[in-house]
Amino acid sequence: MKHLAMAVVVKQGKVLVQKRYRANKGMVTEFPGGRVELEENGTDAAIRELAEETGLRGLAHTATFTKENELGGRTYFVVLRAGEGAEPKAIDAERQQEFSWLTPDSIPQDDFYVADREFIQQHLQKYTLTPA
Repeated sequence: MKHLAMAVVVKQGKVLVQKRYRANKGMVTEFPGGRVELEENGTDAAIRELAEETGLRGLAHTATFTKENELGGRTYFVVLRAGEGAEPKAIDAERQQEFSWLTPDSIPQDDFYVADREFIQQHLQKYTLTPA
C-alpha cells in the first residue's frame, strides 16, 4: 500500500505543474509530491515534498482531498495558495525539472495517475477561478 501526497499550488488562476525525469518513465508531467512517510499525514507530506522539490515554503493551506489510488493506498491532494512572487526552483539537477503555471484545462493529463486526473477534472477549477 502506497500513500501519496500531491501539492496543488494555485497562483493567480493557474496551478503549478512540473515536468521531470523519472528513471522508469523518462520525462513526465505531474504535481510536486511524493510518498507519505510513517507518522506523517497527507497535508504535512505534501508541504514537505513541495519544499524539497521546489523550495516553496509558507503557502496558505486551502483544502485537502483524498482519493484511493491505483497503488492500493490513498492520494492526498493538498491545495495551497501562493503569493504573486512565489516561484519554484529546480532543487535536484538529476530530476531535470521544468516548472509551469497552467490553467486547469491546459494541463496535459496523459502522465497523471487516474486519481490525479479525477481530481483535476472534478475539483481543481473551483480553486483557480479568479474573481471578476
